[in-house]
Amino acid sequence: METFTKAESFFYCHGKKPFSAIFLDLDMPEMTGFEVARQLGQNGNCFVIFVTSHQELVYDSFNFRPLNFICKDPDADVMKDRLHMVAGQLTDALKQEKTVVLENREQGRISVKLRDVTYIESNSHSIIYHFANNKDTIAVRDSIGEIEEAYRKFDFIRVHKKYIVNLKYVFNISRSNETVIFKSGSELPMSRGYKNAVDDALTEYLRRK
Repeated sequence: METFTKAESFFYCHGKKPFSAIFLDLDMPEMTGFEVARQLGQNGNCFVIFVTSHQELVYDSFNFRPLNFICKDPDADVMKDRLHMVAGQLTDALKQEKTVVLENREQGRISVKLRDVTYIESNSHSIIYHFANNKDTIAVRDSIGEIEEAYRKFDFIRVHKKYIVNLKYVFNISRSNETVIFKSGSELPMSRGYKNAVDDALTEYLRRK
């Protein structure tokens, strides 16, 4: 953990080794927290948490899509609770920053972030990774059972004998139609035997969020 009093020093260190998460005070000399966040948007991805005594600025912060917005409070216990809550949220968000290396004959080795994987499909003897933002799929040789076990701690859940989904992209489930509904509006079938486990996992995930 590092602290900075000047934006110039921060950007120098961030440029050499990017930080995963940054707590930004809105009241800073030379550049405001919003100005720093705006420049960060041009220089790479990281989680931003704004800290300020100006509660009225919370709506302005939405333009920068921060992980959270912490209002300062003179009560130390209140601040401790708020920081503890955000720390838990940050830990949860950083889970999917994990990079995995996929390899096949056609594409070679490809590094991907779990956060970009919407769902994983078992097709014959191949495992197909599907991505957000309409990226090309990647097919590899693997076992869906082993992937289910390995990715469970990263908020992936088995919904069907053929599919594992990333809860980050799930909007809801339809028990009547036995489908998983993504935020994009697309759907995948959900096996009856997985319904309760999927419902419990989604509920717990949303509660944490």
